[in-house]
Amino acid sequence: MIDPKINSRAKPAHSEQSESLVNAAIALADLAVQTRAYELYELRGRTDGNAQQDWYQAETDLRTSRNQA
Repeated sequence: MIDPKINSRAKPAHSEQSESLVNAAIALADLAVQTRAYELYELRGRTDGNAQQDWYQAETDLRTSRNQA
């Protein structure tokens, strides 16, 4: 559908809802990874310098647990 105000195709409403749901799912996934990464940081005795490694390990842990379910 053409939006006469901007003379271009407007996004269908369902597209905005889908995008919103995807963004919410991404936010929840990021929160889960962040939480797990912090757990790893605490398990390591709260020593700094491994944030990226903790993040990747958290992603791997969550992916593995999701695949086993």
